[in-house]
Parts: sequence; C-alpha cells; structure tokens
Amino acid sequence: MKSVGRSTCKASSTSVVKSKVIKQSKKKEKPPLMTPLEYAQKLQSKLDLPNVRKTNYLRGKRIFYVGGDMQYASTKTRGRMDYIVKHGGTLLPLYNPEEVTHIVTDANTRPTLRALGLKSLTGIPDHIPTVKWSWVISGLGRLAIETAVENEVAEEVQMDYEFLHAAFPDRIDAGRSWQRLTSGSEMGKQALKKLQVKGKHPDNGKGKDADQLVGAGAQIDNSDLSRISDFTQDLKSSHPQGPLEILPAPPLNISTSAKCNGSGNAEATTSTDRRPADDKKDPLAEFYPQAKAERDAAWRYEDSDIEDDCDEIFPPVENVRVKKGFTCDKKEVQRTECANQDIIHKLQELMELHKSKASDDDHWRVIGYAKCIRALRNYPRRIKSLNEARAIRGVGEKTALKIMEIIKTGDLRRIEYERTEDIEATTIFQGIYGVGMSCRQIALMWYANGCRTLDDIKARKGGIKVSSVQDIGIQFYDDINARMPRAEAQQIFTLVKQQALALDPRLFIEIMGSFRRGKADCGDIDILLTRPVDDGKTHSGKLNDFTRLLLNLLSSLHAADILTEDLSLPDDFSSLELSYRGLCHLPEEGSRRRRIDILCVPWERRGAALLYFTGDDIFNRAIRLKANVLGYSLNQRGLYHGVVRDPRDRRIKVCEGTIIASETEEEIFKILGVPWQEPHERVRG
Repeated sequence: MKSVGRSTCKASSTSVVKSKVIKQSKKKEKPPLMTPLEYAQKLQSKLDLPNVRKTNYLRGKRIFYVGGDMQYASTKTRGRMDYIVKHGGTLLPLYNPEEVTHIVTDANTRPTLRALGLKSLTGIPDHIPTVKWSWVISGLGRLAIETAVENEVAEEVQMDYEFLHAAFPDRIDAGRSWQRLTSGSEMGKQALKKLQVKGKHPDNGKGKDADQLVGAGAQIDNSDLSRISDFTQDLKSSHPQGPLEILPAPPLNISTSAKCNGSGNAEATTSTDRRPADDKKDPLAEFYPQAKAERDAAWRYEDSDIEDDCDEIFPPVENVRVKKGFTCDKKEVQRTECANQDIIHKLQELMELHKSKASDDDHWRVIGYAKCIRALRNYPRRIKSLNEARAIRGVGEKTALKIMEIIKTGDLRRIEYERTEDIEATTIFQGIYGVGMSCRQIALMWYANGCRTLDDIKARKGGIKVSSVQDIGIQFYDDINARMPRAEAQQIFTLVKQQALALDPRLFIEIMGSFRRGKADCGDIDILLTRPVDDGKTHSGKLNDFTRLLLNLLSSLHAADILTEDLSLPDDFSSLELSYRGLCHLPEEGSRRRRIDILCVPWERRGAALLYFTGDDIFNRAIRLKANVLGYSLNQRGLYHGVVRDPRDRRIKVCEGTIIASETEEEIFKILGVPWQEPHERVRG
C-alpha cells in the first residue's frame, strides 16, 4: 500500500510540473512597444491581405482615432484600432482633413488637439464630427435589429447620430447627420422609407409620409426632431451594453460658415441661437454674451494644467505629412511693454528658488512657471480677475491664485516660504563660476561644512577646498553675475574681430547668443570662429593650421589686455571642434570682467553651429522636436538623416545617420519646412 501511495503521489507531482511547463510555454510574449502612429500604420499595411472581417458596418468611414496615449500605444488603444479595422472601417494613421470622415477620441481637448496638430477646435472643418468611442459601438445595437429583420449582412446599418456622442460641446453640431436626414439627401430618403416599411418610422405612421418629410427644401421642425429622438431612444434601449444617456436635441437655429486660412485648410465657425424666432424682445438677451464667455473660459480652463508637448520625445517617422503647431513655425509678437510685468517679476523670483532645489517636483514647477511667464509676456492686457487668469493657456488654477495675490497685495507670500537659509546660501554659491546649477552638490557640501556667505567661502570655512577656476569665480563674482550692456559687448567683439582678421583675413567670425537675437543686455559673449578650406588649410592633423591660429589669437588677445583670465582650454587640440572659455574686458581703467566663449568649428558645420548657439532655448527645442518627428536628428553639428533609434527608448540612437545639411541655417530651415526667421525673430521666451 505504501508503494502504491508513493507512486500515485509521484505521478501527481509529475503531472503538476508538466501542467506548469505547458502553461508557461503558452504564455504570450509581450508585444513590442509601438506608438499609436506606428500601430495604425501596421494595421493599414495589412488592409490588402485577405482578412476575414467580422462585419462591414463601419465601411466607408475613414476614422482618425485618438486614445490619449502620450508615447506608446496602450492595450486599450490597440484593441480599439483593431475593432475599427475588423468591422470594415478605414483607420488613418495621420490626420488629414481631406480624408478623415470622423475623429474618434477618448481624450480631453488638449491631448486631442496635440494629436491633430491643431491649436483649437475651430481648426477642425465643420463636416468632420468629433465623437466618443460610444458612437463606434452604437452600430452593434442597430446591427442586431437589421440582421433580425432582414437576416442579411449589415453593411448599410445606420449608426447613431454623431451629436448624440459628441466629444466636445462646442462641436455638438459638427457633421450634422441628423440634419442631412431631412435635407433631401438620397441616403436619408432611403433610410426613412426603409424604416417606414419595417414599421419603425419615427412618427409611427401617424405623421408625414417619408417622401414628404425628406422632400426637396424640407425643413425640420420641433415635432420632427422629437420623433427622431423617440426613435433613437427605442434603439438605445436595445444596446448590448445597456441604455446609454441621450444628449439633448441640438438647437434649431444653427448657422455655419467656413473660411479658408492661409494653408488652405477650412476653419469652421458656428453660431448657436437658442432665442425665440419671433420678433418679441427676449428678456434674457443681455445675458447671452456673458454666458457664452463664461462657458468658453470654463472649457479653456478645463485642461489648462496639462503639460505642453515641447519636451516630449516623439518617435521619428519618415515621409510623413508635417503637423501644424510647432513653436518654431510661427513667429511671436515681440512686445516691448508688458502689462503684467510686476506679476512676471514675482513668478520669476519664485521660479529661481525652485531651480535651486533638486527634487523632481521642483523641476516640473520650474517648467510650469516658465510656461506661465511666457504666456503672461504675450498677454496683451492687464489681468483683472481670477477667471481671466485661469482662461490664459499655460496658467493653472494654483498659479492663477498666486497672480491674484500679487495683483491685490503686490507681493507673494510663497516666496518667503521657499526662501529658506539653505536655499539662500546655495543660490549664492551657485553663482560662482565652476559651481553653477550643474554642480549643486558642491554648494550643498559647502553649506554642510558651515558656509553661509561668500565671505565664508573666501575664508575657506570648515576646511573646504576651492579649485583655481572657482577661485577666479569668487574673485570676480559681481562682475561675472552682472548683465553686460549690448554696447559693451559690441565693443569687445569688435576688438576680438580686429585681432583675428589681422592674423588671417579669410576668417569667418560671428557673435552668437542673446546678442545676435537683439537683446539689450547679455550674460556673456559667444563667438564663432571658422574659415574656408578651399586653400588646403583644414582642421585635420594633431596640430593643424587652424589650431595654431587659435593659439596665436589667444596670445594676441592676452597681449592686447583683452583676455585677462583663462577658465577652460581645449582638452584635445586635434579635435574638429575647439572650445575656449575665459574672462575679458575693455582695455581701460575700471572696466568689468566679462565672460567670453570662443567656439571653433569646421567650415562645413558653421550653419548648424550658428543655429544652435543663437537660440533661444525654446526655439531650439521646438526645431529639434520637429526634426525628430520628421525622422531626422538636429544638433550643433548638423541635420542628420537615417537615424535609427532604440524602440524601447527613443532617446537612444542605435545609428547616428548621415549629415544632409550643416553649412547654412537656410538649408536646415528649408528641409524641415520651417519659415525663415531672422535671429531676432526666434525669441520665444
């Protein structure tokens, strides 16, 4: 008996192990990460294959689906894209108003507009409805009815009216299929006749004949619309997922007008009039404008705290139609006067305090305040109310409250709360050249050793150690951290240029940075230096001709008392790019030390370097983002094509690609489709 029990136990344990192995072998591998665009393109590439479709009730509908995914397509998004294709619909990977018939979205306003590449809902043509996913599956209820009555494949099933599933209240009348049903169209006429034959006419046989209801020039009235609503309510009750809420009937007096913008896309505008059609005076007429303004402000505010797309990494896709909305594509009005400058000053002060902190929350607060400050700079008038502040894109609810506090009191209590002793001390230390924002750990170490002021650093309190470069930064702390007038920067650059051209008249020398953008003052002087190579003098070699030229220039500038201290020399003089950092001043008594950077690049890379080091930062991020979306890569060396990225992390490049443009800024702008802008027109901050 014991042996039988042991063998039985052994057999059962073996079967358990085998079942576990079988289960593990049946586990599906996780699908590879793909963006919504890539997944839609994958489905589109399979359309030509002889796939068996479940039904064709979505046939003829060209749908652009927005799932709200920030980067990679979720399981939900993939499933819904599959559903559209399996039921006969055409899934479009890219939004094209000339091809799309329906926009289906599971996201709020801002993510939807981001996916469409638009700035507002008015940019969507009026004939394209924006609906929720419930509209797509509404055909299942109709499908069951049609197949039960006629026992045929439901390819002509009429789905719910789009306004019943409108994603956004402002576009509830977009598409207007309910209006086309009674406007004399053949499709509407056939549908009503078909329903009448089946005994499902909206007026239940008590009203007008189908031909009378859809006759040429017929207009819908209140009774017609109510009967259609009753009819849709009956169908809703049979929906497989249970009864769905029916939105109120749309207003009767709807006027639409479309105008064409500069790019050829239609911009539809709608006006809704809920007032009586008679000539009697409406006692509420004076309140309509105010109610409309409050509604618009509320919808603008709904998503005002959602982050913009500037810093997001998008996957490169080749040969795609460029979406609108890139910051680099549109020039911004440069206002010489700002009506909210006092508010900006306080928010900047608070932002700088958060910059001195290391947490992720503070990092995102800095980004949020930067966007808010940019929005306030471009706001044309003085902010007067909380609702007005919240309605500005880029201003969230908490920031709007801070704005009202500044307006009412002239101060912001949050600044004093954030200005703690450690923040004040480390902020001072980070102003020392050689410490800066990138070496915050050094500032914290000095604070931990008991240093609180610049004098403590000079006295080496707590036994701290200071490098030779940091010692120069301490000695000329006030000069380095003071802004330089534009006239002074121009004088120093002229002196440097004279010394350089005296050594080689063929040199190309240009000033970059905020000076080239036309700023009234500068933090430092950035100079680009290069020369043509048609005479055989190149950058190649351990100690090439151009390297000797740079060394001779630095020696000449020191001899002329223009350069005073060297902060950083090139690590490798045989490199194709050489970078020098130092301090300079006007050779006259009492002049301040100023920061100067000299960048030497090969002749064929001068355009990319000029573009990169001119800025500003926001413009640079936007144009690099656009290059990424188009399948390129842009940096200070040039515009690259054929870049291959790791699908698991799009920030990692598997293959750098090849340079296709770098000599001039114009060719880079042209390839990326960015309108040409002079340096002073690239200011976005």
